[in-house]
Amino acid sequence: MLLAAVQTVTAQEAALKIGFVNTARVLKEAPQARKVEERLKSEFGPREEQLKEKRKEILTMEDQLKNDAKLSSNARRKLEREIRLKVSQLKFLEQEFREDQNLRRNEEIRELQQVISNVLKMQGDSGKFDLILTEGVSYVSDPIDITAQTIEMLKELPEPGEETQ
Repeated sequence: MLLAAVQTVTAQEAALKIGFVNTARVLKEAPQARKVEERLKSEFGPREEQLKEKRKEILTMEDQLKNDAKLSSNARRKLEREIRLKVSQLKFLEQEFREDQNLRRNEEIRELQQVISNVLKMQGDSGKFDLILTEGVSYVSDPIDITAQTIEMLKELPEPGEETQ
């Protein structure tokens, strides 16, 4: 009897509570992720519009070069050089834009990942989880997938700058 009771206690202690969170889904559905995208759009939107305008300007110049038969050979060469210069400048500006945008996106995602990590710690403590996995998992059953709960907890977090009541 005593041996059976000891084995039962040992078996109960061996049972672990495990959860899984799909971070890609959290990064897609969390309100904080949407706010990150909005901030990035507002921050980089004006520069993106400037690049579009520069592309239109180059296209207009290329159309002028193709369609204006009255251009002298000297004027044609000058316009071709100007187009090449503008294309080169545009390529540089586009590369700089992409690098700046990627840098900012990575900064924002790192901050968001820290928020998610804090929520996972809170979930682990409050839900008495022994282990919460986030990456590199081949299969997860529905009872173990706690992604929806994580997203709900993120939705309940106060906005940065809001006072907690």
